[in-house]
This record gives sequence, structure tokens and C-alpha cells, in this order.
Amino acid sequence: MDQYRIAFFGVKSWEREIIEREIINLEATGVGIFTEELQENIELAKQYDIVSIFVYSRLDKKVLDQLPNLKMIATRSTGIDHVDGIECKKRNIEVMNVPSYGATTVAEYAMALLLAVAKKIVPAHQSVEEGEFSPEGLTGIDIFGKTLGVVGVGKIGQNVVKMAKGLGLKILAVERNPEPKLAKKLGFKYVSLEECMAQCDFLTLHVPAIPETRHLINMKNIKLMKPGSILINTSRGKVVKTEAIIYGLANEILWGAGLDVTEDEELVESVSMVATTRPTKDDLQEVLSYHLLRDRDDVVFTPHNAFNTKEAIGRIVKTTIENINTFCKR
Repeated sequence: MDQYRIAFFGVKSWEREIIEREIINLEATGVGIFTEELQENIELAKQYDIVSIFVYSRLDKKVLDQLPNLKMIATRSTGIDHVDGIECKKRNIEVMNVPSYGATTVAEYAMALLLAVAKKIVPAHQSVEEGEFSPEGLTGIDIFGKTLGVVGVGKIGQNVVKMAKGLGLKILAVERNPEPKLAKKLGFKYVSLEECMAQCDFLTLHVPAIPETRHLINMKNIKLMKPGSILINTSRGKVVKTEAIIYGLANEILWGAGLDVTEDEELVESVSMVATTRPTKDDLQEVLSYHLLRDRDDVVFTPHNAFNTKEAIGRIVKTTIENINTFCKR
């Protein structure tokens, strides 16, 4: 196994301790752990045969062209839209992800966002911090007895359904491949996306970022939603057109939104990127849209954090190490 050189890129502070603890299971020498994203240090990445990355390291054709020795990519995520799978296949580079690590973790976060928006918890907390101790202007809404639309009923979506049922919510679900037995078991009803948006009081998204889901919620269909509804997104930013959220809030279609992801988060996450390159018109529009959402009291905005618990990070790192070991032992 020590014939392979292995590097972890984009390592955050909360991951490092776990990686350092688990990395002993690799039984290899010369393993590197770096805070930089891979594309920010190509010369360093060239030294390694196997790289582990998170979603902010983008391995497109341009980057892959500069990594002739790369044999395996172990992404510390479920989604792999940040890796050019077609190019990797052409180059015989294996790509392995973490299929399931936060089915309950992300579901809990989605429900937490829904409750935070519905009960105005964030502005209430901010009010107290500013010295105001009054419920004036902080009236929320009940969720019991209302209808929740769940777009995508995979492992995360199913856990959302279970949790929502415990809170007295009725469930509508949207799924590309419906499973009638699952619907009967968990007690929900399959409908089309359009029907779901028109009938639900709250909409939560749990689909992968693939071409078919890009701007699944957009300027056209946001108008279908019930006035006073709430949108929750803990999936991928590109699933929702940012301008559609702004339009929905401005026109009182949406009562509020809980967003852990946004389609422009890569620009926002790396301010230096905007500062050191010439941003396009679309880049500037996306950053502007982000700020228009961030500064609203009816939006709870978090930094792609739904996966981030000690337990989930432990599962991610452990599975990543197992993936690397599996590849190395072939």
C-alpha cells in the first residue's frame, strides 16, 4: 500500500483531528493533510497518486490535465458533481464517494431550519442580543396540521418524513421513481412537483445536483407555491434559482426560507477568488443575490453546515479511509 502517495485537501479544523486519528488505518507513509483546496495548489497535488477532497475542490478537465499521476479520488461527500466523472473514466481514475453518512444528520438540520424560520427564532435571538426583550414583531406560525412537501425521498428524505410525522405534519412527496410500498409504510402521498408546490405549506429539498435537478425551483414555478409558504434547502445550491427565492419573498409567495446551500456558495466561500480574478457579470449577480438573501430577517442562512456533526464527520472520514484502503488493496 505504501506505493501510493495519499493527500487530503480542503481539510477543515473539525476534520483534522479525526483524519489524523483514522489515518493510522491506512498503514502508509507520506500521507499529506492540507487546508488548501486542491485546485489552489496544483504543484503540491501533482506529488500524489490518491487525493481526498470535499465539495469545494473542483476537479474538472483543466485540473485533471495537470495531474497525470492521479489514480484515485476519494471525495468526502455523497455528491460528486464537483468531479468530472466522464474525464475520470477516460483516464481510468477511480472516483469513490461516501454514499450514506448523514441520513439522519441532514434530516434533523432540515427540520431545525423549518422550525427556526416558522418560529422566527433567529430574529428573536438577535432582538435579545440588541437589548430588546419583547415579542413585538416576532409572531411565528404553527406547523402542526400543515402540509410538508418533500422533494426526493431517498434516505434523507425518508427520515424527514418520519420526523415530520412526529410533528403532526401531513406529507406529500415528489420522486422520480415512486415506491408505493414505501409511501404506504411511511404514510405519505406521491404527487408531481407542480402539485406539491401548489398544495404544501412547507417545501424541503433532498435531491442530488444533476443536470435534471438544476434550477428545479425557478422563476416560473415559484409562482405556483401557496402564499405564505416556507422553502427549505439542505441539498445543493444549484437546485434552486437564487432569484426565484428573492422574487418569492418580495412578492409574499414565501413567508420565509431556510437555506444551508446557495448556488453561489463557491464564490462566497472563497472571497479571495472574487478579489484575485476578474469576476464575470454572472459571478457578480450571484454574489449580489447572496447578499440580498443574507440580510433578510425572513431568511435563515447557514454555511453548508447540515452535515457537520461529530458523528457524521467521523462516519465520513472512516468511510473515506475504507474507500482508499479498498482501492489500494486491489
